[in-house]
Amino acid sequence: MILVTGGTGMIGAHLLLACAKDKLSTLALYRWESSIEKVAEFFKVMAPKNPEYFDSIQWHQSDLTDLVQLEKIFPNVTEVYHCAAKVSFAQYHTEKLIKTNIEGTANLVNLALKYKIRKFGYLSSVTALGVESAVKLVNEEHLWNSNEIHTPYAYSKYGAELEVWRGSQEGLEVVIVNPGIVLGSPFLNRSSGTLIKRIAKGMNFYPIGNAGIVDVDDVVDVLVGLMKSSIKNQRFILVAENIKYKDLIQRMAKALEVKSAKLALSKPLLYSLYILDKIAYALGLKKSFLNQATIKSLCNLQKYDGSKIERSLDFNYKSTTETIEEIAAEYHSNP
Repeated sequence: MILVTGGTGMIGAHLLLACAKDKLSTLALYRWESSIEKVAEFFKVMAPKNPEYFDSIQWHQSDLTDLVQLEKIFPNVTEVYHCAAKVSFAQYHTEKLIKTNIEGTANLVNLALKYKIRKFGYLSSVTALGVESAVKLVNEEHLWNSNEIHTPYAYSKYGAELEVWRGSQEGLEVVIVNPGIVLGSPFLNRSSGTLIKRIAKGMNFYPIGNAGIVDVDDVVDVLVGLMKSSIKNQRFILVAENIKYKDLIQRMAKALEVKSAKLALSKPLLYSLYILDKIAYALGLKKSFLNQATIKSLCNLQKYDGSKIERSLDFNYKSTTETIEEIAAEYHSNP
């Protein structure tokens, strides 16, 4: 039995569909019934002639921090695809990020060790790499730099990775993938879908930094390929193309046939917003959202080397142009 966490998210839903097509016995975690309904709609769009695909998925309601509920299913689990995570760059979400991403991952790793599962695949992020700013092209050999400032999300994903590596030291076979911004069939209210939604409605500003881009199908194909392979205890950066946010937004806007953002979110402007954010927080008018690490991330010019996976598996990245065209076509058919 394969366990998929985060099955109601964009990457998780694509992974569930891939497992269903391979006729694999699959169990997915969920927290709200409404999330399952969205996955059912996704399956109808992606596999309209195969209703049995969605019906083959078993669902279990549980939070990653609920050990009692998690332990009920683990005696039947043989592999884990851990895709669930709290994703936020808001300062006020720090506690939730740590609890879900670090504590939740630790729970899964401990249960995987206890029940001796075959392999554990972890969906991380390039933000978890936390490499020194002076490094221009980041690869898998670069290490987290504790002297740099990092977002709460980056800390939580890095902490989660440490739990996975701990599992590998205790005998668990693991693989970690670190994708950049994942683009694909949009779940418009989460992940990169929120970016697509904002672009479609018209964005006025764009960050001045770089973004590493990868297609959701590539992420799923790599995860499945690594789990089926003999590769273990390694990480893989998944980035098909490094592109400036400005260029990405312009290409997306052109494909969606809307106006593109014209104004740059420069460092001085972001720091002005940061000061206003702190003043509003101090006056009790709002929760604190911006932090210096987020500003650094939006202005970051680092690039990511995603070539290791191409040398390790029979795999080639889908082009960003093809991905953008597919997203735009689907958005126009289901706005």
